[in-house]
Amino acid sequence: MLVLTSDITIGGYRFSAVNEVLIKRSIYEIGATATIKVPVTALLKQKKQPPARVNTAQVVKVGDEVVIKLGYNVLQTEFKGYVKRVNFTSPIEIECEDAFYLTRSRNVTLSGTKKLEEVLQECGLTVSFCESLTMKNFIAKDMAVSKVLEKLKAGYGLCIFFDFEGKVCACRPYGVTSGRKVKYTLRKNVISDDDLKYYRKEDNKIYIKAVCFKIDGTKVEATRGDTLGKAVTLSFYDIEGMQELAAMAQQELDRRSYDGYDGSITTFLAPFVSPTDTASITDPVYSEKNGDYYVEATEVMFGTGGTRRKVDIGIKV
Repeated sequence: MLVLTSDITIGGYRFSAVNEVLIKRSIYEIGATATIKVPVTALLKQKKQPPARVNTAQVVKVGDEVVIKLGYNVLQTEFKGYVKRVNFTSPIEIECEDAFYLTRSRNVTLSGTKKLEEVLQECGLTVSFCESLTMKNFIAKDMAVSKVLEKLKAGYGLCIFFDFEGKVCACRPYGVTSGRKVKYTLRKNVISDDDLKYYRKEDNKIYIKAVCFKIDGTKVEATRGDTLGKAVTLSFYDIEGMQELAAMAQQELDRRSYDGYDGSITTFLAPFVSPTDTASITDPVYSEKNGDYYVEATEVMFGTGGTRRKVDIGIKV
């Protein structure tokens, strides 16, 4: 028999039961977030101490480390981070953020022409992956590392996010894949596909604008596709020729033009999936719709009423 369980550690205290947990992560958001709702008073277990009933607001502090494990019988780590804010509501609401939280309290000064990897390292970050990008006269004067990351994201079209180990990834959309594939079968381990739409290639019009950031600090653009279609802006780095950029724009247009799904599915907590994974979607009735898709974002909802995982899919892979 499958039993839904949780194990949540905040600071030196362990919560085995909570009112509600909401975890959000996306390749388009720098920080993953978690919101935990717990009773105003709770029976808490502290290491090497017997359980004791305490006032939750008095033991949970901003900056405390947080680990959230959820599962059916077997627990899976769903979130690692820190307490960002404690809201004195009833139940108590604890807002958390992953490793992005640590970048808010650390400042850095940068100047000159630097590679992206150098910027991230000088920000004190461990790099999981980054694009080969050279930035001319990149300036940050006593700026919080969090603001530096936001500047990079906005200025260079990067997806910046942290993995479960706190390492930063800075890439183009879909530039990184985990290599993990999760299988979904509609009407079996998918609770709802109401927000999942299937489109034919001829109906899925796309307009690609490819922007290249050159080593000398200038930008060039190339476009491909139907100007009346869905506009997609993509960034490329350190490409010298317009011909090469135009070819890449066409390649992206071809990659995004297909018969396939768009939207999201709602599933059970298992199987575990996170952004950069591949969702393999099977329809037992219409096998021609089967395909593999890049996972862009996930949202985990856990509480006294049960649990659900929402999975947002991107391009077909």
